Amino acid sequence: MSRDSVAIFMTLILITSTTPLSNADTHGIPHDTDPYNGYAELIIHDELLPNSNITATWTLNISISEFLGSSELAHPGIGIRQQIDQYLGNNDGNLNQSEVDGFSAYLLNRPWNNSELAGCCILDHEAFEASNVTIIPRLPAPGPIGDLNGTWGWTEIVDLVGQTDGRTNRLIDVPRVGGLIEEVPLTISLPTPYEYRYSAMQDVIDGVPNQFTINRSAVPVASDIRISIGTNMPPNIVANRLGSSTQIALDRSTTYEVNCVDSHLDDTDITWTFSNNDSVVLTSDQPFVSITPSEYNYSHGDVLSAVVQCADHFGSTSQWFENIVIDGVSPTWEASFTAQSTNNGEITIDTSDGIIEIGSEDILEINISALDDSGLDTTIEITSNRTNEWRHVDWNQMFAQSRFPQGDNVNNMNLDIEDRHQSKPATTYTLHLMVVDDAGNSVHNDWIILVLDGAGPTILPDIYSNDVMISAEQPARADETITVNLTNSYDDLDSIYDTRWTFILNQEAYFENQSFSEIKTFEINPLEAGSHWFILMSWDSKDNMNVLSFSIAVQPAPGVNISIWNVSYDGTPTVGENLELYVVVQNIGGDPAIGRLCSGELCSDYINIPWATSTGPGVVGVSLVIPLDRAGELPLRFEWEGSEIQKDNSLIIDTNIIINPDSGPLQVILGVFLVLAGLAIGARMLWGPGRFED
Repeated sequence: MSRDSVAIFMTLILITSTTPLSNADTHGIPHDTDPYNGYAELIIHDELLPNSNITATWTLNISISEFLGSSELAHPGIGIRQQIDQYLGNNDGNLNQSEVDGFSAYLLNRPWNNSELAGCCILDHEAFEASNVTIIPRLPAPGPIGDLNGTWGWTEIVDLVGQTDGRTNRLIDVPRVGGLIEEVPLTISLPTPYEYRYSAMQDVIDGVPNQFTINRSAVPVASDIRISIGTNMPPNIVANRLGSSTQIALDRSTTYEVNCVDSHLDDTDITWTFSNNDSVVLTSDQPFVSITPSEYNYSHGDVLSAVVQCADHFGSTSQWFENIVIDGVSPTWEASFTAQSTNNGEITIDTSDGIIEIGSEDILEINISALDDSGLDTTIEITSNRTNEWRHVDWNQMFAQSRFPQGDNVNNMNLDIEDRHQSKPATTYTLHLMVVDDAGNSVHNDWIILVLDGAGPTILPDIYSNDVMISAEQPARADETITVNLTNSYDDLDSIYDTRWTFILNQEAYFENQSFSEIKTFEINPLEAGSHWFILMSWDSKDNMNVLSFSIAVQPAPGVNISIWNVSYDGTPTVGENLELYVVVQNIGGDPAIGRLCSGELCSDYINIPWATSTGPGVVGVSLVIPLDRAGELPLRFEWEGSEIQKDNSLIIDTNIIINPDSGPLQVILGVFLVLAGLAIGARMLWGPGRFED
């Protein structure tokens, strides 16, 4: 038969054989009735060698409820008795012996010309050849077709011959197409030493490696169930001791684990054996086993022998072992602690009482060295409750640095003012040391870290001018009293009333060593416009000091305050000439203005006069060209208009500029005469009166 024909035939079997299952419920099979009962078995007799003929025996025994019909007849859903009566008999509602015997031929005509179509199996992609086919039908009893209390079925025994291919492993394919015989379990028995290896449908296979059962009815789809068969191999063993040490501790538990990997169906046996000088001290059959050597009379330096064996269904074994030295001596350690202080430098800390005292601003330096008599590495670990993540780990030698500040229970800005002014207890932390050697022996030690008060008070001044807190928008003014409020300040541990204060203004002490109650609010007399330097200093009861220094820009007082800084001119102060004057005006008031330069009725254009700031006065230059029409002192004034009404908004400028009258011709002659007279006097003095007379 061709492969195409086989495929078509199997499809027809699938269609027809599933019909009874879908229609059976319409007849109402009682819940206490088992529709199918029986078994199937395939026994392979020969070694499954490559390219060999293999003999096998197939056995099937199946009983089917009469509620179900046969796919060999039409409409199997109506039940076997009605099928026979309707299609093989006279359809009179009653079965006679002749009608029943007629159905027997259908059971005897099973398709054993092909082991796959018969519902058995194929080997290495090829069907078995069948011989000596024995089929024993079990027919329904004669009687009314409505009497459905019986069963029908058959028993068959078939000799099979198969051919293996050249591969090492064998493949057995079991059909799943929906046939009736697939409703009973199929058991496959293999010759020793062959075993089940693998199947993608292993969930429906159980048993032991050389005899396993397939529950084909549990497979919901039409698909061959492929099974890989191979020669038994010893189980794979993966064993180890937890941890990577080269020795184990005498007084600590050591755990071993093993994983035996074999066929899906092979439940391997585990045997642990622990020995001391060939004397067995402990056995176990568990995958995990722990042993504490001291509980089994081991001593320091002894060797523990651990052996584990995995045995499969056939008795094949795999083994793992370890011999390891026992270390019963704990490591030793030394520790020293140093405080690195900004003010006091390096300070060695005495920890003989188990307390490490460290300033809140200091750096704690931790030096720890560890040693084991084995010469192997030691692990040093320190932990602290400073934070959940505070942990340092090193090997043999450790150097670590860390700050231990005052904790959240000290005074801080999160507290209200009254609470933060109270005294608080110092913060403590724990420091835990653990040193572990290679074998797992460990030593521990604990210290208390006491955080000393190492920080001065926190200085938080609020500064007011005219009862308004100074800011960029509200600066201090030269004519206003300044108030300093220190109420927000606090010390981390001390009561604020146990602190002392000094204030320096522009490098001069305003007050010194005053209590907080005396100076928590103090006033400063009005300051000149400009920048002024403030220094606030505070000490707590432990003489920890803090300094806050800052400058305050004091702006000039409001208004306009004009003065003349410089006067210059260009030209000759003589009647008939033009004289150009230059005047530099400064405003030391805090408001702007407009102004002009005037001489008599003659004035310049108005100019903008800037306001003064803390850095200096507002300065502007103005010019005026004056035609000189009369002799005498030049009159000059500066007048302005500001934002505020002022009584004096004009300033007379004393220039000391004298206007000379116009000289004319007479003045020229007198000038020449004076020059000649001066020359004559000079000659007489040089040569003497006598020579002059000669």
